[in-house]
Amino acid sequence: MYLVAVDLTDPTAKAEVAVKEGVPARIGRNPESLEGERVELLRITWNDRLVSRNHCEATRTPTGIRISRLPAMTGRSTPNALYTANRPRYREVVEEPAMLQPGDLVVIGAKGTTALFCLLEPDDLSGALEKYHTKLGDEEQDFENSSISTQDYDEVSQLDEYSLRLQLKLLQKDLPEQVLTGWTDDAQLFTSASIFLENALPGQKGVSCGFVGLEQIEEGIGYEILNPDPNARADFRPSRTLLSKIDLEKPNPSDVHIWSLKEHKRVFEAESLGDQVDWVIIIPVSQLDKDAVIYRDGAGRPVFLYVETRQASEAAAASFVPFIRLITSLVASLLSARAEQKLQDQLSAYFSPGLRRLMQNQDQSMLEPAMIDCTVMFADRRGHSRMLERAKSDEEILDRLDENQRVVGLITEEIFRSSGVVTDFAGDGALGLWGWPNLGVKETNHALEAVEAAEAILHRLADRVVYEEELERHMSAVRIGISTGRIAVGRTGPSQQWHISVFGSVANLGARLERIAKEFRIPMLISDETYHRIRGKRGREFRKLCLIRPAGFDESYPIYELVLPISVGGSGIGKADAATYEKALSSFVERNWDEAIDLLNSLPQDDPPTLWLKKNALEFRSSPPPENWGGEIQSFSK
Repeated sequence: MYLVAVDLTDPTAKAEVAVKEGVPARIGRNPESLEGERVELLRITWNDRLVSRNHCEATRTPTGIRISRLPAMTGRSTPNALYTANRPRYREVVEEPAMLQPGDLVVIGAKGTTALFCLLEPDDLSGALEKYHTKLGDEEQDFENSSISTQDYDEVSQLDEYSLRLQLKLLQKDLPEQVLTGWTDDAQLFTSASIFLENALPGQKGVSCGFVGLEQIEEGIGYEILNPDPNARADFRPSRTLLSKIDLEKPNPSDVHIWSLKEHKRVFEAESLGDQVDWVIIIPVSQLDKDAVIYRDGAGRPVFLYVETRQASEAAAASFVPFIRLITSLVASLLSARAEQKLQDQLSAYFSPGLRRLMQNQDQSMLEPAMIDCTVMFADRRGHSRMLERAKSDEEILDRLDENQRVVGLITEEIFRSSGVVTDFAGDGALGLWGWPNLGVKETNHALEAVEAAEAILHRLADRVVYEEELERHMSAVRIGISTGRIAVGRTGPSQQWHISVFGSVANLGARLERIAKEFRIPMLISDETYHRIRGKRGREFRKLCLIRPAGFDESYPIYELVLPISVGGSGIGKADAATYEKALSSFVERNWDEAIDLLNSLPQDDPPTLWLKKNALEFRSSPPPENWGGEIQSFSK
């Protein structure tokens, strides 16, 4: 059987001794044993002046442990008595010798913090401590349903001159140094604000602060302490009584709840706190504006500041209520400003400066997922992965990554320039979107805007077109696939780390077209819907390449090449040759293989789509497709 001594204000401070039959254990700050005496020593290492150097002695009994105080040493007073494990003002002296069974405990001194637990094993301590705290919580339930009195917290007793001067110093010097700077996330701000208040607020026996996220659970109101404050007591936990008074369905940002342990007959929203009392206060983290709302954490829980002091006078405690409210308002303002900046930073990754300006006064619900008629563009850097694999040094890898970043940056510039949105970045490309969000502007031809952006990208990257010996032609630096139609698009992910996503077959088709462009060795493919929305605009030339079934699709789709000059990596095919190609395609679909092959043989043999269709015609001539074949060609590019 074990006797475990624990500091109730910091359960990490503990000491233990095995109490064996016939061998007493002596407990104290510096217990002593006589020469030759068979005795175990349990030393209290933490600072508790209510524990004497040689305080008490424990012996084993058949059912537990017996504890008695040691006689007073010469010139010293009798060691403090042993008390029941209640709150200090409700403790009662334990008749000695104290008989403890496993799980029982006594406390040294009426206001002491050192408890002695009788345990079968040291590992049983956590369960015993939980039982102790539950008992303290049950004491609070005796007055949980008591009436509530209300008072404006600004009408508490007048601040004395000392409090005013102290608070002014804190606001002028300590607050900027300790709270306003040096934080990068919520937890760091909560921690710095908590430490600031713990050092600033009055309390003879200390102050503990915690920012808590609250939520409704089956047992009442659950909480999570959001600041990993190294100064907070290890046993710090909010009062269940106080939490039970908060209406989480409609929390009021202006409410201030205070509970005085001395005046515990009621829970109230501001009151004279009495002389030398322990008290707790919970204040919502919200700004002082009339229309302010309570700040919510990443999980959507309202955040409150919970402050607990021990032995603060009425004047000192009451005078700091407005001060605490001011600090919570400041924290809320900092968090709001940071959230707004973070939103702007997030928006800058997706939207052009012009779009962001239009969105500043818009309801952000417009970013929520919806089915929208849009155009998507998938742009991918050609051969980037292969170039990295061939790099022979770290410097070469980094140089190529840097060069790729410049290419992706250029793609982004052109998407933004044409009023598009960047919804995602791959390592070597980007996904552009047009037609969303709807900002109340007049309807535009988003298919045309996407194609114009793609043309601009290819022309700006003309200096990166290279002649590929293996393919015997000039190849562009990027491949592009464009598709138009109804798409599920919007903001997804947690509120702190959301991003824009697109879903649906139209988006998937755009991605497949970018990959299929590799098969045709041309820089850009567009879908049938995109083609029909922009044909005849500004003299552009198109060529219908085939009816293709993309990998993973059950349906087939006509696809088109936007004819571009060889200087940007395009096929450069002329009008007459494009018409001959489409005539050969018609013969191909009608199973006239020889006619299709003859027409394709009449075209330039350095035209990649001509060679691609000719290869398929030759294969079908030797191995014809089934009778239900509709003219489609299966692609396996993903």
